[in-house]
Amino acid sequence: MSTTRPRLGLSFEVAPPASAHPLRTDIACLIGTVARRRVPVPDDVQVMPNVLARWLVAHRIDRVGGVPVGQLRVSLASGTRFVDTLVAQAAGEEKTTLSDFLATQTGGTTSKLVFADLLKACRTLTPVPDALIDDLRRRGFQPRGVLGTDEFAAWLRIQRLHNLPVPIESFDTFDALFAWDQRGIRDRIIRSDDPVLATALGVAVRAFFGEGGRRCYVVRSGDPSDVFDTRIGRFSACFPEPTGPSDPTVFDDDVDRCPQLPGIRRLVDAGDMKGLRGNAQPVALSASDWVGLEHVYGLADVSFALLPDLIDACARPVPSTVPPAEVVAADERFVECVQEAPPDSLPVGRRLPPPRLDAVGLELWRQLQLRALALMDNAGRAFHRRDVQFLASLPLLSDATDLPPPAGWIAWMAETAGWIQPATDGIGNLLSDRLQLAYPWIRTGDSADAQGGAEAPEGTLAGVLARSALERGSYRSAATRDLHRFQDSEPLMPWTQATQQAVWTPLGSLTLAERVCLLGPTPRGPQLLSDVTCSDDPRTRQAAVRRLINVVIQASRDAGNDLSFEPNGERLWARVRERLSDLMRVLLTAGALSTDGVPFAVRCGRDTMQQNDIDAGRLIAQIEIQPAQPIQRIVVVLNLRDAGPASAFANAA
Repeated sequence: MSTTRPRLGLSFEVAPPASAHPLRTDIACLIGTVARRRVPVPDDVQVMPNVLARWLVAHRIDRVGGVPVGQLRVSLASGTRFVDTLVAQAAGEEKTTLSDFLATQTGGTTSKLVFADLLKACRTLTPVPDALIDDLRRRGFQPRGVLGTDEFAAWLRIQRLHNLPVPIESFDTFDALFAWDQRGIRDRIIRSDDPVLATALGVAVRAFFGEGGRRCYVVRSGDPSDVFDTRIGRFSACFPEPTGPSDPTVFDDDVDRCPQLPGIRRLVDAGDMKGLRGNAQPVALSASDWVGLEHVYGLADVSFALLPDLIDACARPVPSTVPPAEVVAADERFVECVQEAPPDSLPVGRRLPPPRLDAVGLELWRQLQLRALALMDNAGRAFHRRDVQFLASLPLLSDATDLPPPAGWIAWMAETAGWIQPATDGIGNLLSDRLQLAYPWIRTGDSADAQGGAEAPEGTLAGVLARSALERGSYRSAATRDLHRFQDSEPLMPWTQATQQAVWTPLGSLTLAERVCLLGPTPRGPQLLSDVTCSDDPRTRQAAVRRLINVVIQASRDAGNDLSFEPNGERLWARVRERLSDLMRVLLTAGALSTDGVPFAVRCGRDTMQQNDIDAGRLIAQIEIQPAQPIQRIVVVLNLRDAGPASAFANAA
């Protein structure tokens, strides 16, 4: 054992992810179930894993026998073998000191069991990069920090990447860490030759980067359930109840699992899901208690949030039979008499039906959307994340008579309580300018590994919005942006009706494109046909306007963080007005604000605060803006008034 020594010579290390600009508005956070990537052939003796090396370095053991601990080869077969192989490489008195330290750390009954689990995870799972460990440490996710005082349990959580915001800069990085393409169909425990599908989270991350996204965070809530599981099983895989529900499942007591939304309790009747119990819970006050979507409160650079598993969690059961492989018929033609390979069969994903919701599942899905929005709103608390857009896919539906056909969504929403009609159950309506729904589902060159051969469009929408924010600014509409991966839609859509045929609703005359972000074909190729929110206010129905408000909220929060603990007086008020006015002028120059009238006004002083606010240390600033509304449609009218010249030419001919 020794203290840290300077390294001589040339060395190469993986750089940590670059910190994002505080006003960057293209970063998404995706929460879902996905397994960790396993090593192809586990080896009992290998180079010291990064998490174990960090554990030793934290106790000032950075070298053993003069060799850095990260370069030692140790056995991970058991705790005893690990200690023996590590101590054997020490020399002199160092051997006795190291042996005593390891005996103290791993000798307890509980610590011995957790340490054995940690060694197994290091032996079977792909290593966690040092840069990722450093990023988590900067956010406080480290032993004796947010992860608690149990060191082995904390390092085990890091090795499993369980309930942690993992920064992802490319799809290759995601693929190396997570087995996104390994979801069992018949059983959640995958054996050799078992058919598998891609997870909903993996499909969304692939679509995000495929459409131009540059950075996202992934929060792994646990391993996925199998496709043939019951609705209760699939739902509890996303929202376990460890407090002893009346209908326990194998997922409720899984220590490597957390709910994607806190406080979700399922209501079960006659062996099937019927709804949710209880009300939405406020956000946990401590980061150590955050689960799932709550992590957006620690990610100030996140602008979009996605929960790709919600539709599968609410979907009706899939028939538990994998259709046999059908050989794709080849064209009949005369060819030379040579040996040819047989044509490929359809991928297993396209042989299964996509996840579809019945009436119960659709209502359950609607309530989960409202719970997610309420979590980020955090009503009654001083802190919130109303500057984060929640992106979701409008689900595919069964053929039940009480559900709308693909072309009848807007008319059905106008007549159904809880959508556009006022809710009668007291839960609330899907009328929020922070919610964007995407439709229809899409088929791409990669979607054969998704269930039903179709991808939910929320990941594609997030990628397009991220690319548009990087190239043009988030305050500009992303409508008419090209889709890089779109080939076809599921279901087939009457595009003219969806984009032009309006239906009278309680909010006025609306088309489906004015309520849902449509992705579809155009004469110029596949494009995002509309970029809208679910707002009931026409002023914020265009998503670009809401994203502009989000930028202002983020900038105001940053200003508040920088000016905290300053004396609350005239000098501070002037600095706040100056800083916010500078931001407004930048937005005005960029074209985000309207030049018709007064584009903005910033107030901060005794006209915005009362004396009790000043005495309590509260600073209140008010910003009024006039956003530049994007043009939705241009109509060109051609009117032939005089046919005289044409007649003259005809007579001359």
